Amino acid sequence: MSKNSANSNYYSPKRKRRRRIFYLIFFVSICIWLFTGSRDKEIKEPTFQKKHGTAVIITGAAAKIAQEAALLEHLHSKGLLNNVVFISGASSGALNAAVLNAILEKKITWSEYINILSNLSNDDIFIRNGNKLPVNTQPLRNLIKRIVTDSLGYEKLSDLPYPTSFSIVNLKILTFKDRTYRLSNRSINRESDSTLNIVDVLMASTSYPIAFPPVSIGNIKTIPDVPYHDGGIAADHVPFHSLIEFEKYSGFEVDTMLIISRKRDSIPNTNLELQQFGIDKFKFFDKVGVSPEAISNRGFYKRLKELKEEAPNLAERTFVYVPDFKEEFLMFDFSTLKKQYEVTIHWAKTHDPLPLDEYLKIKG
Repeated sequence: MSKNSANSNYYSPKRKRRRRIFYLIFFVSICIWLFTGSRDKEIKEPTFQKKHGTAVIITGAAAKIAQEAALLEHLHSKGLLNNVVFISGASSGALNAAVLNAILEKKITWSEYINILSNLSNDDIFIRNGNKLPVNTQPLRNLIKRIVTDSLGYEKLSDLPYPTSFSIVNLKILTFKDRTYRLSNRSINRESDSTLNIVDVLMASTSYPIAFPPVSIGNIKTIPDVPYHDGGIAADHVPFHSLIEFEKYSGFEVDTMLIISRKRDSIPNTNLELQQFGIDKFKFFDKVGVSPEAISNRGFYKRLKELKEEAPNLAERTFVYVPDFKEEFLMFDFSTLKKQYEVTIHWAKTHDPLPLDEYLKIKG
């Protein structure tokens, strides 16, 4: 068979349909696995008489990071973050967790942080790889280093003033297995190592599977020395497990746990998301209603329900703060952060965090 004949056969309509069906099945399988995740049954809730302070748990948001920043700013302005004793973040929530340390330490103001977010574009986060994934995330590394290390002075996890945990995931896609690790600047678990480079940890926690490449963490000793993925998937879609570990470590329970998350959108936006990366080949995802957003939402609500099962005592002290407005935004369009902040801060001024039970009755 000639080379031209082979190419013609490869690009035939029948072959194209088969490849699309394969990609569809593979993509849906990965999304369901990643975003619904697996429970971490090894972590059991402690019980202490002594209660003290507030824990802030920040979920992943990707390009919706400004929504969570707006919610945190509003809570801070109302004095609800005056007694923070623990912070946990996954994915872009890890970035907000690091900056929240600096804001509470008065190294940066909310207006300065929002100004940084408002001027970002996709070019500040990634470089397209033609029509392939993953993209190049060197711009994101440069941005994190410039803000977190060069400006705020946080080089290692130990430089953070507040007890903080960042979630990362070791994925084994071929066997559909994962392992979530929670890296803290306190010895809350076996994997925590305060000497780790904070930029490496934040890059790993934000390495969204398929779209972004996994990231290795330098001088890692407590967990396998392999590249890691986004911490906002698998067991830590809502990263509250690290708080349970912190309570065991500290010997006291927090008075309040605040779960901060972005708006749960509903549009079938897979094709639009892929267009952000220069890919315009899979419009059929939207035609069949396949949306990572919808799958992610199911994982979020599933985690909240499991919180009640796994840690009923903590669940009674939990409040959920998730915006709800008519505007919808893409997960990988970083040019809309200013608009997202404005819409969210406007919403926040007339809405308070809801008790977990009440939130689940409305949304769950």
